[in-house]
Amino acid sequence: MDRQTSNINDYQEFDNRYANTQIQLGLIYEDNKIKVSLWQPLANKVELIIFDHNEDKDPCKTFLMSKKDHVWSIEIDQSYDQKFYQFRITHQDNSITYCLDPYAYSIGKFNWEQKEDKVAKAAFVDIHSPKSGNKPRDLISSLNNSTDPLIYELHIRDFSSLLDQSQFKSRLGTFKTAINKGIFPYLEDLAITHLQLLPIHATYTVNDYDTKIYLKGQATKWSTNYNWGYDPHNYFSINGIYIDNLDDPYQRINEFKEFVDQAHKHNIGIILDVVYNHMMTNSIFNNILDGYYYRNDAKTFPVSYPPLADNRLMVRKLIIDSLVYFVKEFNVDGFRFDLSCFLTKQTLDEIREELRKIKPNIVLHGEAWQFSDLDYKDSYIKGITTNNIKFAYFNDSIRDAIKGSDHSNDPGLIIKNNKTLFDKYLVSIVGGIKDYIFDSQYNSSHTDYDQYANDIGINLAYSHCHDGMTLWDKINVSSKGLSFDERIQRYRQGLMLSILTVSRQLILGGSELLQSKPNDISGMDDDRAQVSYYDDYFNEQPDKNSYHSNSYKTSDYVNGIKWDHLNDPKVFSDVYLFTKQLNKFRNNTKYFRYATNQEVIQNLKFDLIDPDQGIIIFKVFDQDKNIVVIHNFGEQNYEYKFNPEDVILSSRTKITKGVINAHSTFVLGEYNENN
Repeated sequence: MDRQTSNINDYQEFDNRYANTQIQLGLIYEDNKIKVSLWQPLANKVELIIFDHNEDKDPCKTFLMSKKDHVWSIEIDQSYDQKFYQFRITHQDNSITYCLDPYAYSIGKFNWEQKEDKVAKAAFVDIHSPKSGNKPRDLISSLNNSTDPLIYELHIRDFSSLLDQSQFKSRLGTFKTAINKGIFPYLEDLAITHLQLLPIHATYTVNDYDTKIYLKGQATKWSTNYNWGYDPHNYFSINGIYIDNLDDPYQRINEFKEFVDQAHKHNIGIILDVVYNHMMTNSIFNNILDGYYYRNDAKTFPVSYPPLADNRLMVRKLIIDSLVYFVKEFNVDGFRFDLSCFLTKQTLDEIREELRKIKPNIVLHGEAWQFSDLDYKDSYIKGITTNNIKFAYFNDSIRDAIKGSDHSNDPGLIIKNNKTLFDKYLVSIVGGIKDYIFDSQYNSSHTDYDQYANDIGINLAYSHCHDGMTLWDKINVSSKGLSFDERIQRYRQGLMLSILTVSRQLILGGSELLQSKPNDISGMDDDRAQVSYYDDYFNEQPDKNSYHSNSYKTSDYVNGIKWDHLNDPKVFSDVYLFTKQLNKFRNNTKYFRYATNQEVIQNLKFDLIDPDQGIIIFKVFDQDKNIVVIHNFGEQNYEYKFNPEDVILSSRTKITKGVINAHSTFVLGEYNENN
């Protein structure tokens, strides 16, 4: 037999024969020894090669490993701590490959050099040593993992990348600088419950030796050393780009532990975005056992390579072991699964089971699109399959209803009423639950894709996220002739349209300050940017007066949080302070956080649904109090009896008695923020 498993017709039989799901792989420090283990059932020989330094080309020591139960292992002295290693595998056809330990807790500095065949080195580190830092304190929270979370999505580099380096001892773009900038008091003041980080795991397409911040014009297309993190390299080690001291391999562990600890100190949960549908290059695992780790016969790929074969036992073990590691060692509070549609139900069910043994209230959600190589019934797919594990689906129905498609400059309801988008939004108010019965004339227009949820706990509402255009940019490319003040009113309505639905909620980092992504033609995908119909109000000088919709690999000029926006008095008062007010209203009341379908059905009642005029009026009850929510998507003002003192929230900064302005949202009732 050669080194490939691609000629195997029955991987279930292969797993039955060779899988070893009970053994601990990677490194174990015990009794002054380091035990190193790698699963590879078919190799003729596996050697552990050790390097004094990460940059060394030649090993200082080579050990022949021994095989038992399909796992190659060896014990070495702990004096090798903080040195580096790889595996050298001799296959049955006598070919030799070098591979990175898939269970590496910390990898050495890496520069991909635009090549897809480089092999990183893992570091010997003891995750239970004081050098790894203390386990973060627990999050003290009574929130549920269903509809309570109000999530702030952020690429950690973006939080500090555009700040003044002279004000910080630590490097811009790192966990340390975010802490020093006061990220957690800031989020706590915004009434955020969870911070969701774009992937922080080791990313292949980065250069750890290049730590500069990329200003406008300094990106270099595909080789730009900025990356969202969706090019996985390793599922245990943390990306060095976000670490201040990369010369010490323990700091990848230590600095992130400190970050989580500070989050929990301020009652902010940490959710990690994880990418288990693909690797950047499939050679990473093919170097271990070619053909096993990927579904090479897939007809649909998540990227340019076949997807990870999570249906195979040792791949599923790798996924679950890495998730358990981040919960046990870093005390994280949830996971967002990139393209979860490529993962099987069985994998996601086992993930839920294992993680909730450790942390019963862990938050889980993912991209359950109708896009997969799997039969849709075998995964959790929005509009096709539901679940009973509170694994929420990103609800693109409400996103598109609010701002329009992410793939065009078509307007959403905040710009123009539209019957199709009106229907999408209507069912999103109740979290898309299937058993909410509307009046007969409105039931027939709802699709299974929009009204998809068997449980309110599987809905995640948002108006914009890292993918696609920011809400502010979308307004500017999909409308014409609106004043700056009017566009702010529309923006405020967009924020309200998501928050005023029963759902788990996600907002994009910078939403509170009109976050924008001005185009930079030196980066990737600048041709996908869309032209704004307005002048450059903030004087950011975007190339072609256009704004980015896919900024995964471009300059920090594009992606960094635009803190300067807060210097504008109107942005500060009408957007930043309003966002705080809106978030606090949501968190301080039950109106939009009901945790069961029955509570939603009992407590949310529609008074008027008029798609022609673009009017929705509904009441929400909370014990003896109720509020009235009025949405006007039309071009005409709508008369409704109320006094200005009845207004709890309004997308309009100026209120006229008895008038619901065109393109506005009002919340009426009794509410005391201090209660």
